Amino acid sequence: MTALLGTLGSPPGLGLLPADRCAQALGLTCVTISARAGAHAPELIWHAPGDRLGTVLEDLQYTLGEGPTLDCVRHGQAVTEPDLERTPGTRWPVFLPEALHTGARALFALPLAIGAVRLGAFTGYRTRAGPLTLQQHLDTRRFTDTATFLLLALLPGADGRRDPTTDLATLHRAEVHQATGMLAVRLRLPLNQALLVLRSHAYMTGRPILDLARDIIDHRNPPDLTPT
Repeated sequence: MTALLGTLGSPPGLGLLPADRCAQALGLTCVTISARAGAHAPELIWHAPGDRLGTVLEDLQYTLGEGPTLDCVRHGQAVTEPDLERTPGTRWPVFLPEALHTGARALFALPLAIGAVRLGAFTGYRTRAGPLTLQQHLDTRRFTDTATFLLLALLPGADGRRDPTTDLATLHRAEVHQATGMLAVRLRLPLNQALLVLRSHAYMTGRPILDLARDIIDHRNPPDLTPT
């Protein structure tokens, strides 16, 4: 982890840190970073390009409205579940069985914050149960301190501008937001209600929300999402 953090150049950016190598160094299967987005669900802004487990779990939380990353961002407290098969079902009644179905067996979510200002959350997932070792815990804390600093590069400066090369917030769910806007127009709904329709349909049909969004963008609307 020391060697990975030492590769950061100037200007700093999360894109300079390879998420897959960070996960390996921390003893995790995959790692993600989600940034707080006002009153909306956190935006997934950093993950390994080939990561299926982490992106699926983050998208599940976005769709279902519950899970460790959301709890971490909302409350600013770490969420640690070293054995998901022993986690009480009442904690995340909908998310937990879906998470187990993906093969996830442990998760660790830590807040990215400066004082009372919550910027987002780092979440690591693992396909085997067990707590972090002391060294892994220390390395994870050091990594989240660095990630918090890097997230500051995404915030507007005094002139209200930010460097577009460090703005990663549109990478993962851009199509969801585009599809939400299209649904809002087609169904004559406010954006927040259109997003609720999209999330609800994804949950009820068991489809990944990104797949559903792409269908809407390509004008392949499911019948119940097409105005009569």
